[in-house]
Amino acid sequence: MNSKSIVILIFLALLLVAAAIFRLVITRSVGGDLSFALPDEKYVMYRLVPLISALIVGSALGVSGMGLQVLLRNPLASPWILGLSSGAGLGVMATMFAEHSYGTSIFGGQTIGALVGAVVSLLLVFGLSRRRGGIDPMTMVLVGVVISVLCGAGIMIFQHLVPMGLRGSFTTWLMGSLPEVESWWRLGILGVVVLFCISLIAWWGPTLDAACLSDDEAKSVGVNLPQIRRRLFFTSSLLAAIGVILAGPIAFVGLIAPHGARIVMRGSHRSLAIATAIVGALLLLAADDVRQLIDFGTGRLPIGIVTSVVGGLVFLVLLLRGRGRV
Repeated sequence: MNSKSIVILIFLALLLVAAAIFRLVITRSVGGDLSFALPDEKYVMYRLVPLISALIVGSALGVSGMGLQVLLRNPLASPWILGLSSGAGLGVMATMFAEHSYGTSIFGGQTIGALVGAVVSLLLVFGLSRRRGGIDPMTMVLVGVVISVLCGAGIMIFQHLVPMGLRGSFTTWLMGSLPEVESWWRLGILGVVVLFCISLIAWWGPTLDAACLSDDEAKSVGVNLPQIRRRLFFTSSLLAAIGVILAGPIAFVGLIAPHGARIVMRGSHRSLAIATAIVGALLLLAADDVRQLIDFGTGRLPIGIVTSVVGGLVFLVLLLRGRGRV
């Protein structure tokens, strides 16, 4: 990693720290008045928990999107567009419904449900997009959208089957929201897993550089493509599942973060993975800052709405520019 890359990473980290401090000092009174001050000690935890959650979820979704883009050689690939986030959400919903119906907890709970849903969705997209032994990029995007719609229909079925009281919780979760109350041990475990997965992808950086070449070129320099694709497949699915577990189906962070990192960082995937993690965390934390500033009189907007509006516009621009073609 050269000195220029280090300077860029330090600059991104400073922006992230600034966004975190801004999140801590935004204060809105019961009457809706906005001010900027550190909260009372008894309210600090209600800001630290969503702040830390935003760091975990944003970095996880960002690096997951980068891994999927390398895996499928498509710059439009992301956990949400490929149906991975919706699949993880369906797994969580199925788990919540089963636990409610049978009155007992399932081993692994929502974590296992999200991981299974994410992997099954990505397997379907990967399998249905194959054409003549290869992956057709545009077909993959279309299949991903269809899988996302089908998973969304499954989620609505579970939402319809539960009692009215629980249905409200389902709806809030589906909009995407950072938790304000969460156990520290759960945040710690998920944070360590995300950090480990990001470190793995960064460690594989030189191999990912070669994997972006054609199959023949990659094999000629000794890259085991099936092995690295399996690794990316599982690691990206795990990162996306963790994002869904903590914040629900947040859209487009996995698409925007890798592109944002590539704009400011020109180098190997080792430095790009670190930059993508920081940009992803920065995007989600900035979205949380923005929603704190907006008040329509009905409470703050769910963070998933903010990321969907911004991400949808970015996705449209990428499509119009033809960047999804290979």
